Amino acid sequence: MPKIPESVTKESYLLKSTFFYNRLRSEGYFELFVQIKKYAKVEGAKLIWSNKELFHISNEAWEIVKRNDINPMLVFVHPKVLQLNPHFLKYYRSIAMIPQKGLKAISGVSNVDGIEDGKVISGGLSHGQIERLVQTINETMSTVVSLALDINEKKLEGMMYATAGTKIDGSWRNSIGAEGERVIRRIILFDLLSHSEVTSVVDKDNRIHSVSEWDIGDDLDCIKIINLVNGYSILFSSEPDVTMYDYNGAIVGVIEIKSGLDPAGALERLGAMFKSFENTLAEYPNAVTILVASCITDEVESRLGASMLVRQRYITTNITSSEHEKRKFVNKIRAIVKLIKSK
Repeated sequence: MPKIPESVTKESYLLKSTFFYNRLRSEGYFELFVQIKKYAKVEGAKLIWSNKELFHISNEAWEIVKRNDINPMLVFVHPKVLQLNPHFLKYYRSIAMIPQKGLKAISGVSNVDGIEDGKVISGGLSHGQIERLVQTINETMSTVVSLALDINEKKLEGMMYATAGTKIDGSWRNSIGAEGERVIRRIILFDLLSHSEVTSVVDKDNRIHSVSEWDIGDDLDCIKIINLVNGYSILFSSEPDVTMYDYNGAIVGVIEIKSGLDPAGALERLGAMFKSFENTLAEYPNAVTILVASCITDEVESRLGASMLVRQRYITTNITSSEHEKRKFVNKIRAIVKLIKSK
């Protein structure tokens, strides 16, 4: 088996880190614990737990929670809380460290993912669903608490992130390519914004936002088009991943971003890239074609040299880990769209 190049290994860990952070943010885990704590502080004291046995909360676990001075709502799910806040199921399932598939199997409630994603409105769960979910989660938490003894808020938060991480890890390998594209696109966007060279953006729902009204805290990953101060525009799509247009709508540059753990697959990805560049250059022969790749093996280098279709090439980890290389890359983009003079 051929040795995996260092640049590929480095890229895989870097992109995995950014992927995990982005998924934790986009799926709301950073806010979830804060929301639960606030709800527990404001409304937790009003909850009636006299039927805790019916909720499948053991006396031993209850006493441990009270002894450790933890608000019970942070540990056990109350039917009223779940009925009014169905999306809180994500928190309770996560601290119980039950995967979605497992909760579906144990509770018999089939739409766990839909409930957690907010597709079920307040009051939208049936009595039977509430009962089964409450009993399943509380029974698990009772066992965990009884064995742990020293449970506290920090550990509950850690348990939530551990479960979230397991779920995210399961989808990572199939997402490395998309994450590589996301990171490079964000580097381009952030640099243009830092130079005040963006006038407006268009999101994936085709809504336009002027920079003056656009909240930089909005999800940058929803951006489809960047409109620049000089009338040029940049489109994020696929094949190619990034396309640069002048003020007449002519293509002046394209970028293909190829990430992946398998160097053997590089040749297959190279074929798709060649086709994309060939189509662009057939109509716009002066366009600048750029490849951003995990690595460039000797075989890939040989084919790149023979094809003459790729006019610039960069290694992903060089861009992400070296300020000098990042500056060279983004300045090349800014030169192509005539924001600075080519060197």
